[in-house]
Amino acid sequence: MSYVESLLGRGEQILYVARQHIFVLIMNILTELALIGILVAAGVASNLAFRNNSTAMIGGISISDLILLICLVISIIVLISGFLDFLRWNSEQIVITDRRVLQIRGVFNKRVIDSSLEKINDIELRQSIIGRIFNFGTIEILTASGAEGVNVMGIEAPLEFKRALLEAKHNLERGYGYLEAEGYIPSRPVSSVTEIQRTLEELARLRDRGILSPEEFEAKKRDLLSRI
Repeated sequence: MSYVESLLGRGEQILYVARQHIFVLIMNILTELALIGILVAAGVASNLAFRNNSTAMIGGISISDLILLICLVISIIVLISGFLDFLRWNSEQIVITDRRVLQIRGVFNKRVIDSSLEKINDIELRQSIIGRIFNFGTIEILTASGAEGVNVMGIEAPLEFKRALLEAKHNLERGYGYLEAEGYIPSRPVSSVTEIQRTLEELARLRDRGILSPEEFEAKKRDLLSRI
C-alpha cells in the first residue's frame, strides 16, 4: 500500500494525482549545476593566481589550496541540494479524491494538508507566458474556514487539475456520494437482476428530483449495465 492509499478513508476514491512540473525540477537542477561550475572555475582560478605565492599561507595551508577546498565543499553541498530537489519532486503530490484535496509534502518527514471539497470556496490559477508554453502554473485553493489551503507553485497541467477539482466538487454538490449510500458504487460488479433493478430505480428517483440530469442518468445507466 502506497502512502497516499494509507490516507484514504473507507470507500474514498482517487480522482486525480499531480505534482510539480518536471520543467521546475530541471530549472532548479540547471541553476545548481551552473553554480557548481562557477565555484569550480573560481577555485581553479584562485589556485592558479596564488600558486607561485608561497608566502600566502593561513594556518600552514596556502590560500590557493584553501580557496579551492572551500569551493569544492560548497559544490558538494549544492550537489546534495540538487539530489534532495529530485527526491522532493518525486515524493510530493497533490491528490484529488471524491471527498477532499490532499497536499503531501516532505521526503522523510511527511506533512499532509487536507482540504474538504465542500469547504473549498475559490480556486486561483496563475500562469506566466513560460508556464503556458510548458504547461505549468500556480494553483491556490481558498477554503471557507480560512485555514491553510493548498498552494502549489509550478504544478503540471494546471488547467486539467482545476477542471478535475471543479468536477469533483460539482459531483459532491449534486449528491453523487448519495449514490454510494443507495448501492451504486462505480466499477463494482452487480450480483443480481434484482440489484440492477433497484439501483436503476434509485438513479431514476435522483433524476426525477433534479439531482441527476437526464444525460448523467443515461451515463450512469450505461455504466451500470456494462458491469452485468
